[in-house]
Amino acid sequence: MSNLAARELLLAARLDRLSRSYAPAAGETDPIRSPAAYERPEDREVAAWIASAFAYGRVETIMSSVDRILGALGPRPSEGLDRIGDFRRFACEALAGFRHRFHSSLDASALLYAVAWARAEAGSVRAFFEREYRPEERDVGGLLSRVTQRILAFDWRPAIGRRTLPERSAVRFFFPDPASGSACKRWNLYLRWMVRRDRLDFGLWPAIPAARLVIPTDTHIHLVARRLQLTRRKTADWHTAREITDRLARFDPEDPVRYDYALCRIGILGVCQPAPGRSRCPECLARDACSVGRRRVGSSSHGIINPSFGADEPMNRWTDEPIPA
Repeated sequence: MSNLAARELLLAARLDRLSRSYAPAAGETDPIRSPAAYERPEDREVAAWIASAFAYGRVETIMSSVDRILGALGPRPSEGLDRIGDFRRFACEALAGFRHRFHSSLDASALLYAVAWARAEAGSVRAFFEREYRPEERDVGGLLSRVTQRILAFDWRPAIGRRTLPERSAVRFFFPDPASGSACKRWNLYLRWMVRRDRLDFGLWPAIPAARLVIPTDTHIHLVARRLQLTRRKTADWHTAREITDRLARFDPEDPVRYDYALCRIGILGVCQPAPGRSRCPECLARDACSVGRRRVGSSSHGIINPSFGADEPMNRWTDEPIPA
């Protein structure tokens, strides 16, 4: 990082401090809690796909919905998934009454069908994703596009009674494509869980380098990234996620996405708000590298405020792509 400007060095130090302060216990208030409950890699892959697919809305609702689906699959989700013989019947019986925002039990069952089909077709979820990785590509955007197109090309009759998904089907929300401009927050979240290895992420897919990941970008990440001058783009789309990742790669080119929690935590705890006057800048470790923070607190304020600020507050980072009609 020797070629970084002073402000960038300061920001890198602050983000490192925030990353280290994010205690492992915080995983209890994050959807990663669901796959972390399983020991076998195949169960974590299945549970993590389900948890990331439903990672939109209020965190309490997300966890309740994911727990309901995983409970229906049994103690070994991969085996429970393989035992489903009739997905529409599973929706009407095992998932009767299920609702997560605009997704019904039939939509949830269709997602399970996609995961089951991927496992059967490639031998494992890991193989289904890893075979689409291309080392010559700069990031996982191409991988995600190919994965999405393969999924959309499935024969969907066992799940919905039709060969193809209707264009306005809510099931398509589970499978965004970066080629269409989507930030693909939930896909990128899933890849982060599967590829990176640390005290939270699982590191189950070593064929995909952490250097090729793209930061899961939602409204919180976008707001904080703009304040920290990691991007000037006004729309939280794929290009914005890529730009933020590129700036973070200046701090750590081998693992830029490791700063994800450091950035999102500032937003999800309400420390950084869209209205600057409502932001709690004195509590923010990144304030010295932030134009709003310097203006509101003063550029001479370099003391470290409690790095575990807000640790006991409920977390909610799960705003996402626009809800389809």
